[in-house]
Amino acid sequence: MSDLLFALPILLIAAFAHGALGFGFPLLSTPLLVLGMDIRSAILLTLIPTVCINMISFIGEKDWREAVRRFWPIPAFAIVGSFAGTQIVLTSDPAPFRLLLALAVISYLLAERLERSDAERVVPGWAMALFGLAIGVLAGLVNVFAPLIIIFAMQTRMQPELMVATFNISFLTSKSGQIAGFVSRGAFTGPEVTFALWTLPLILLSLWVGIRLRKKLDVETYTKALKIALWIVALILIGQWALTFR
Repeated sequence: MSDLLFALPILLIAAFAHGALGFGFPLLSTPLLVLGMDIRSAILLTLIPTVCINMISFIGEKDWREAVRRFWPIPAFAIVGSFAGTQIVLTSDPAPFRLLLALAVISYLLAERLERSDAERVVPGWAMALFGLAIGVLAGLVNVFAPLIIIFAMQTRMQPELMVATFNISFLTSKSGQIAGFVSRGAFTGPEVTFALWTLPLILLSLWVGIRLRKKLDVETYTKALKIALWIVALILIGQWALTFR
């Protein structure tokens, strides 16, 4: 398990960033971890901390009942999609997923430049189900679905409180699907899971520190630095993927 020690500072930094900004744990930790390991191991390392972090966020939600009533197909089908995506990850060559992860990160960085819709749009149930399936599959494949969330939120003009509640629930359901996918293959075990459990108190402590310092940080500068780091990591991942053809 000592060979996983390099992952600890990554997990702590990602948890701090999530606490300070309110998002970012899987988005930051997954690509950084994949620089030094395959996507399956990176997902295993982050699953338990991500569930705990999102549970903490969910506890404070006041609008979750209304979010479930109006947008239930999204989290419901996210379970199905993440389970399917996990099956693909566990039965395929992991090398191409470096490229897919890099593209997901770049899509996140570019998504905020899209124009917002002028008015809130009513999304039919079947479209929400397809969207939930899509974010679930992406979560299962690369552990990141933030780009799709941003695009959906900007194009539908969801009320902010309902958007946060809906996607916090969707994070939890997608992680449930991923865990079920690993368990179904007897793969939810090994040093990565043990390491995640042992380091969980430190990760949650780092999250708490980030939350406490949120008001004291220059969030705009911190966010810009985070985005620059993600661009660098995405380009390195593309380079690593390209080297697999040598």
